[in-house]
Amino acid sequence: MRFVRFLRQLVFHNWGLKLLALAISFSLWAAYTAEPFAEITYVVPVAFVNVPPRLDVTDVPAGIRVRIRGRAGLLGRLSASEVTVDADLSNSQAGDRVVEVKPELVAVPYGVTVVRVNPAEFHVTLVPSSAPPATTE
Repeated sequence: MRFVRFLRQLVFHNWGLKLLALAISFSLWAAYTAEPFAEITYVVPVAFVNVPPRLDVTDVPAGIRVRIRGRAGLLGRLSASEVTVDADLSNSQAGDRVVEVKPELVAVPYGVTVVRVNPAEFHVTLVPSSAPPATTE
């Protein structure tokens, strides 16, 4: 009996405030889901990661066109610096190399999806570095 009384008090105590909170949360949810989706294209520079020591990257493309999709409000606040393309060059040797860029390799904020990447691949040349190797002390 005590448990039933506890549950009744838990559910019905301050029922007006609980109903107001439910109405506010429903209104926010409805406003968010009513917001339309949009698409936008950014030209993003390529960042090379895991470049082998004593090699430099040449013939780098000016940028990759990345088309993204998300809520209009989110895309309106998004800047090109929040979209990154990282090309992994681990296990590469000197010479020409084809770098493939897939949409899942493009880093975008939560709530945004990559629709298309153009070009999907590009060529770079890895040449021996002319700078002396860095010393670790």
